[in-house]
Amino acid sequence: MTSSPPTSTEETAPARSLSDHGKTLRRWARYHLVAWLVGYIERQPVTALPRLRRLLLRVFPLVFAAQARRAAELLPAEFAPRRAAILRGMTVNQVMNLLEIFFYEKLLAARPDLVDIEGREHLDRARQSGRGLIVLAAHFGNWELQAYTLVRLGLPLHVIARPQALDQMTTFMNGFRERRGVRVLMANNLSESLRLLAQGEAVGIVSDLDAKEHGFRVPFFGRPASFYPTPVILSVRGRAPLLPMFMERRPDGSHLLRIEPPLTWERGESMTARVRRYVERYEAAFRRRPDLWVWFHERYAHAHLARDEA
Repeated sequence: MTSSPPTSTEETAPARSLSDHGKTLRRWARYHLVAWLVGYIERQPVTALPRLRRLLLRVFPLVFAAQARRAAELLPAEFAPRRAAILRGMTVNQVMNLLEIFFYEKLLAARPDLVDIEGREHLDRARQSGRGLIVLAAHFGNWELQAYTLVRLGLPLHVIARPQALDQMTTFMNGFRERRGVRVLMANNLSESLRLLAQGEAVGIVSDLDAKEHGFRVPFFGRPASFYPTPVILSVRGRAPLLPMFMERRPDGSHLLRIEPPLTWERGESMTARVRRYVERYEAAFRRRPDLWVWFHERYAHAHLARDEA
């Protein structure tokens, strides 16, 4: 009996195995780098922040080289004249995000006006409705600091989080959130979120990642992409306002939290139309400050898997 020739899957399996092993090693390296930095940084005074910023800006291009290359490839053509400045700003923002998470209490003690708020009336009006509310955030600016700020405003905030590639990193990041009063929802988060909304609580969701086959196909910077329907489902089923919020970094090191008017839904419109409406809010924010969004997240490769609804 003759054997059939090996398929392409069989031929590439060892290569994929090596690639996966390499990814795991890089993730472990990043985790241990971050864990070491936390221990070191927490022993430093807040005045050490500029020096640590310079240090991390030398380290990051080495550790996140693949992400930097992907960001350069995925940046929309409309930003081509500012490509270098935007990618540099993205790196600076990621570095400062980490430092601000680790230095948070010290930063607040040194600078009580660290965060200004625009659109506070939209949040107050939503809270007065008594139906709970949904915070629509993104991997934009310092989204972790945004959650801490809302808790400081007296908002009991529960955030939907997805596991990191390493369980240790998931536990690590959730520890910072919970320490600052942010409650984390992991498993069964849709049903739990609806329960919390019915009790008048606030739920935060970051919905700018690739939804693959779980999403709906809508345009994003001129190209089809897959986005989750979860923010819409929570708002409609929970009868709760969906408020987009974006934390913008300022040149002086302070932040502006923009709280936008809630999204509204028309009776009988499709899920695709509703998803597109919140994605348009994302686009507007990212276009206003393209240096603050994480362009290295793959947004387009799985658009063909998403649902299309008229």
